Amino acid sequence: MDNINENMTSDERITLVCVTNQFKCERIIKAGRVIADLTKTKLGIISVVNSQYPQNPEALDYLYKISKENRGTMNITYSDAPARAISRFIKENKIANVMTGVPTTENSIIYKLWDRFNEINFFTVEEDGEIKEARINCAVSGD
Repeated sequence: MDNINENMTSDERITLVCVTNQFKCERIIKAGRVIADLTKTKLGIISVVNSQYPQNPEALDYLYKISKENRGTMNITYSDAPARAISRFIKENKIANVMTGVPTTENSIIYKLWDRFNEINFFTVEEDGEIKEARINCAVSGD
């Protein structure tokens, strides 16, 4: 699989799509392409493979092909700490936008990313493909 760091210069801003090893993540990659085009950024895709969950190499292979069809570069990382791995990737690259699916649980790592990276635009994509800007309805705590 390709590595974003090898294929993009340090001056290129990236729209990063976060996917799991599920076939239905195709819609997230396609939505990421839309945001990348609108913001004139490169498209990068990351999947963090966690040994605590069942593997699905067929789905990852499929998502890799979808990434290529959408002019994206896919990076697969192996980590039992997905939030930390994605955070490190964001810090090490020029990420302008992050596209994810809609968080389904209160303790989703997506909320942690929203809190950690205020300078980045976050988007979610619904099951039907509708793209929404994230954090609009999130409570912001003031210190």
